[in-house]
Amino acid sequence: MAATLLIVGVVIFFFGTTVGGILIVSWGIRHDERNFSLTRQAPGRISQGARQATGLWVRRRTDLDPALERRPDMLV
Repeated sequence: MAATLLIVGVVIFFFGTTVGGILIVSWGIRHDERNFSLTRQAPGRISQGARQATGLWVRRRTDLDPALERRPDMLV
């Protein structure tokens, strides 16, 4: 009986952590898409965490006009 309760508790714990991780990554991706920020640095910690969890990284472009680099919102 105690072993069954322990197994059920472990399954519920792992299910909760999995669902929680998926929700946090989904929230971060939605935040990135809403701000069109996938072409520049992450706007917050949630977006940065979602990028790390999914393996996404943003490389700085070197072929940009210096005038455009002052306006990252024009790079979409």
